[in-house]
Amino acid sequence: MASISNRILIVDDEDDLTWSIERSLKKENEQYDIICVDSGDKALEVLKQISFNLVITDIRMPGADGITLFNYVKKHYPAMKVIIMSAWHSPEIKEMVAQTSGSFFVEKPFDMAELKKIIHKAVQNSSRKYKGCLIDIELKDIIRHNCQNKFNGILNITNGKKKGVIYFRSGEIIHVQVGELIGESAFKDVLNWNDFQYDTFLTDTPVKKTIHSGWKTLLEKFSTQT
Repeated sequence: MASISNRILIVDDEDDLTWSIERSLKKENEQYDIICVDSGDKALEVLKQISFNLVITDIRMPGADGITLFNYVKKHYPAMKVIIMSAWHSPEIKEMVAQTSGSFFVEKPFDMAELKKIIHKAVQNSSRKYKGCLIDIELKDIIRHNCQNKFNGILNITNGKKKGVIYFRSGEIIHVQVGELIGESAFKDVLNWNDFQYDTFLTDTPVKKTIHSGWKTLLEKFSTQT
């Protein structure tokens, strides 16, 4: 199965439209892992079992509508991107989408090429690399940002030859490893890194829990020791 960065859920009761979007995307990139469903209720069931990078949904559908689906995704999977499609003109919905990070609005009927541009923007690799000492950013600030935004994924950190990884689940730190160090000792170690590079990735890979304290407690405990 494709990585989550290429995993897309398309939700619309117009089968011809979902088929057309899927066909167009896979024609361009066979690595896309696409699931299509025809109702919000089915989408909610799928989301409870599979992680996605992007959900594309219509507003008006049988059962749960697109707004219900949108609110569910943003509450439970805030890192997941959402594209709302609709022929229903609503300034309120457009404003809601505009004010929500990682969300996009597409008015029907739309040009497929324009939709694909938005899709590519939404699923593009969110990996970022910065030199902490050059942009005056501290690792604890990146960690705090991920926790506050309920991040699900991995933070990879490098400092010369040293490599560390921090796993987040719904904004909580569940595992940290630096070489042979794991848990709180590894977390304490990475907080001492002043010059570092980092990458963030969405993932649903299960991992053994080695951190049992809340992120605020961890930062308060070890920031005072750095």
